[in-house]
Amino acid sequence: MAVRWQERVRAAELARFEASLAGRLLTRVGISSIWFQRVQVASQLLSWVAWAVVLRKVKLVLTSFAALGILIVVLLVVAIAQLT
Repeated sequence: MAVRWQERVRAAELARFEASLAGRLLTRVGISSIWFQRVQVASQLLSWVAWAVVLRKVKLVLTSFAALGILIVVLLVVAIAQLT
């Protein structure tokens, strides 16, 4: 189900890109939509490799900051709900 959703999102992004001025110009030059898909795959691969290379301690720190941020947002929502 998630794979199907991702395919639909990619198809929508591709259609939106091809409808834009840049997409139409690239089509006229001869660069097809395959280029756009390759850029997406390359950026996903690059982000995966960067995350895999990052040290374990840095991952722990980043995850703890994310968890702390979520906790703060939840506490603020609860506090605002209590005030109203």
